[in-house]
Amino acid sequence: MNYASQQHRFFLVTLASMTLLFLGAAGYSFWADTAVSSGVRALKIRPSAIREIPQTLNLTITETGITAVTAADLAVYNWNLQELTADNIRLTRNGRPIPFYSDGRALYFLAEAATSPLEPHAVYQLSLAPGIAMAERDASPTGPGDSSGMMRYRWEEDSAFLADSEGDDLWYGRLLLAPRAWTLPLDDIQPNGGNGRLSVRLWSSTEYNSYPDHHMKLRLNGEELLSWKWDGIRQESIDLSVPQGILQPQGTNELTFELPGDTNAAGEAVYIDRVELLYESDLSARRGQFWFSSPAKNIRIDQAGPDLLVFDVSDKANPVALTGIEITEAQARFNSSGGDEFIALTPEEALRPSIASAPAIKASLKQKERGADYIAIIPYEPGFAEALQPLLQHRRDQGYRVTAVSLPQIYAEFGYGHESAQAIKDFLAYAASEWASPAPQFVLLAGDASYDLRDHLNGPNENILPSNLIHSAQNGYVSSDAWYGILDDSGVPQIAVGRFPAQTAGQLQNMVEKTIAYETTSQPWQQHALLVADDEPVFDKITENLAAYFNEEGLHVDALYMSQNDAIHYDIISALNKGVGLVNYAGHGGYNSWGDEHVFQGDDGAMLANSGRMPILTSLSCSNGSFDNPQQDSLAEELLWVENGGIVAAVAPTTSMKNMAASPLAARFYQNLLSGKADTIGEALLLAETVEDPLPGWRDMILSVQILGDPALRYQR
Repeated sequence: MNYASQQHRFFLVTLASMTLLFLGAAGYSFWADTAVSSGVRALKIRPSAIREIPQTLNLTITETGITAVTAADLAVYNWNLQELTADNIRLTRNGRPIPFYSDGRALYFLAEAATSPLEPHAVYQLSLAPGIAMAERDASPTGPGDSSGMMRYRWEEDSAFLADSEGDDLWYGRLLLAPRAWTLPLDDIQPNGGNGRLSVRLWSSTEYNSYPDHHMKLRLNGEELLSWKWDGIRQESIDLSVPQGILQPQGTNELTFELPGDTNAAGEAVYIDRVELLYESDLSARRGQFWFSSPAKNIRIDQAGPDLLVFDVSDKANPVALTGIEITEAQARFNSSGGDEFIALTPEEALRPSIASAPAIKASLKQKERGADYIAIIPYEPGFAEALQPLLQHRRDQGYRVTAVSLPQIYAEFGYGHESAQAIKDFLAYAASEWASPAPQFVLLAGDASYDLRDHLNGPNENILPSNLIHSAQNGYVSSDAWYGILDDSGVPQIAVGRFPAQTAGQLQNMVEKTIAYETTSQPWQQHALLVADDEPVFDKITENLAAYFNEEGLHVDALYMSQNDAIHYDIISALNKGVGLVNYAGHGGYNSWGDEHVFQGDDGAMLANSGRMPILTSLSCSNGSFDNPQQDSLAEELLWVENGGIVAAVAPTTSMKNMAASPLAARFYQNLLSGKADTIGEALLLAETVEDPLPGWRDMILSVQILGDPALRYQR
């Protein structure tokens, strides 16, 4: 063999080896292919292999402060950079460039955590592209320096969720019931005896006809700072100065809240939301990373090491790294140059984010040639994609254009990695306006939600696929999936949105199987209906009118009136076990029950023996559809989770309801469904919600009423 042939053979072998290598690496890549309009193809979500080089890294931020990412952190993701500089690294938040300082081995930036607990944690992103270097300023001292400054202490205990409160924070801390006093130890502060400023925010949750409803005294180290009175259910904010000498340099400092109980109100309840104290302190590097403010021209920090870093954060959008700091005999001195807010730290004291690779997008959701009638949004949970596949195929067989979309891809393309409900809505708005027509009709959210985004309550129900907390005039904040389908200013959904509230793949599979079984069954029991009325005349009238309409449509109706007999617990269970196609409850209720007598509860699902005979439930009773509670399961959820029994879908609210609006909605829903105007429960509800002259509270009701189940479920007659 001649030399040229040997070279040719070597070239072919090398090329084949490289091809196998790249194919192997591709087989391990993280990708989310969402184009499944024809044929059966599982949604594929896989973690990045160690050989992968992700294009973007997500940095999840939980605290505000100077945050560092090191070259060693990036090497884990195969970003093997000899030096970290703005020439090769780009840092962004929500797509906007963020400046950073680099010493070559690590980059430092001012990270700002999400301030509202109604939002998930903030996410910054790194990419391999030119970025923006943080400005640097020579801060060489021009004098000895002032060693005192104002420091900040903050206390917030998010242990109680109050959906009917106002403002940007629905999470509150300690509850005081008068007469009561509670003392907060001011740990970890080191005042020097100077003055300060105290801010307190409260929520008063009781009100009576007399004035005042509330009286609170505030004492710091036994000294009364304030005694104030106010009225009503509202948020109350107090801001006051702390005189010199009250804060003690030695020993424990304590802040005491007292409700004397000396008002004419029958009772008094106040939640303590947050406490913030600005206090004068000697500046020392021994306290870890710390924020301080000082008007001094030259500043001195004691007990400083040679690696001390100082940043001017007076302008949070444009922080400045200070250079030329003079450090001698454990004292750091620098010129403030007009700045008045600073953060000082050593490299080891920098905050560290949680780092994860962003999904590599194989088929973008922003391809305008895409189109779908039915969109299923699937979270990255083990077994969820596989459990949903039979239903997706079933919908394709019915002629729908079906697209399955991974939730991480939505966050990547529409939320800059931010795990927010807004990213989901922005995606749906894009699909409705930009994808090939016709616009999507149905959206299925395949996973449960929780309003406890930060896991304050450590409840068993996780926020797998978020809903949106939105303010309603009558009920405060409510979790609303209907909000996803409202794409214009009309206040009425254009897309029917439903949810399988699954915490596990087993629950999801069960709901999928029940949905398919219901639609592939035609039995006499589907022509029966069960109506249950609470023991008030208004509920009797609602039920009588609905029974009359059902009879006109040829349904066999069993009506149970608690005004005639409130011992109907077993009658309800027996009727369900025999098999009915529709169930409606009119009356009062709660998360998990009907009526004050609890004639039917979620736990009763264990007693149901209606195998294969699952009805559609409408229960516009207060909170029967509250899928968002982190600690408690709603009535509708528990019935949906019954294996091969219970119910197949529910139309129910996540909050309290006003009968004036709820009754017409239920009537219109059934008129659309039984008359043939709508084939599916999603279409029937959309038509019911669209009225020319809405009653008071109609918008709030639209936001509150949800479909738990597949919105494309076809009513069988």
